[in-house]
Amino acid sequence: MKTLDELYQPIQQELDLVRLAVAELWGETLALIHGAKEPDPQAGGKLLRPALCLLSAGAAGAPDIGRFVPMATAAEVLHMAALTHDDIVDKADLRRGTATLNSRWDDHTAVLSGDFLVARAILVLTSFGSCDIVRSTFEAVLRMTEGELASFGNHTDGYTQEDCLRLAEQKTATLFAATCATATYLVGEGYREPLHEFGMALGIAFQLIDDVLDIVKDQATLGKPSCGDIVEGKKTLPILFMQEGLDAPDVERLQQMKGHAIGDDDRAWAAAALERSQARAKTEAVAREYVNAACATLAPLPPSIYKDSMLGLAEFVLVRGS
Repeated sequence: MKTLDELYQPIQQELDLVRLAVAELWGETLALIHGAKEPDPQAGGKLLRPALCLLSAGAAGAPDIGRFVPMATAAEVLHMAALTHDDIVDKADLRRGTATLNSRWDDHTAVLSGDFLVARAILVLTSFGSCDIVRSTFEAVLRMTEGELASFGNHTDGYTQEDCLRLAEQKTATLFAATCATATYLVGEGYREPLHEFGMALGIAFQLIDDVLDIVKDQATLGKPSCGDIVEGKKTLPILFMQEGLDAPDVERLQQMKGHAIGDDDRAWAAAALERSQARAKTEAVAREYVNAACATLAPLPPSIYKDSMLGLAEFVLVRGS
């Protein structure tokens, strides 16, 4: 299994430019709040979405990958804006190991910061002079928002595997899909559909593994408190499988964790219960199905180092530790 650095090698120069641009935009956001730019870990991360944008452009035959640096930058900035808004909803105080904007200042400041990042992403995308690029990207943002609203608006306790997969598609996979396919508005539409389908399947797998990691990894690894989905009462596939696989007393204990501060003993119990109920194995099996589907969608694309890295990233999603 290749490392992330090895998978990013074909686009490393362009991705470094994205990293600098994202850090600059994040610095502008912080400067508006307290008047001075400063480095911040939240401007880092794996850069998976911009990497997929650049790799997809190369796989689709773009002769100059550097042309897509602004597009890749916008994808990461939109992701950061979504995280900023998520932190407010979740009342989170840590993100990537550092204090969230809502905990540093207040919800009002954090909301406006997220809005500022969205506006900057729009401006970056308009530099391409293509309404289709802006439209396709913000159709994905619309679906992300619809998924979150539907999730919060549904107050019933019962939910199904299909509900969990639909939410994973809306909240995560739609931006993956747009990120992979948007380059084709400049390269040519020949591979637009397979790249879109690749991003959609990969995004669902990514979210399912993310939901598992939320339970099994500690705060130091995640950069935020573990078991947040359980405490917040989120509808995720591993939690659904836990409810189906545990006995009544354990299900009651799981439900009692919702809405309450929990300690290390509860976190350790949840991680063990995830394994004992087979919920982890079942969730990872579903994620594997989506990764296989993602890889299959790339069959029409010609062989290239970019395609190879995309296939490698699909496998990486399944084994990543954070």
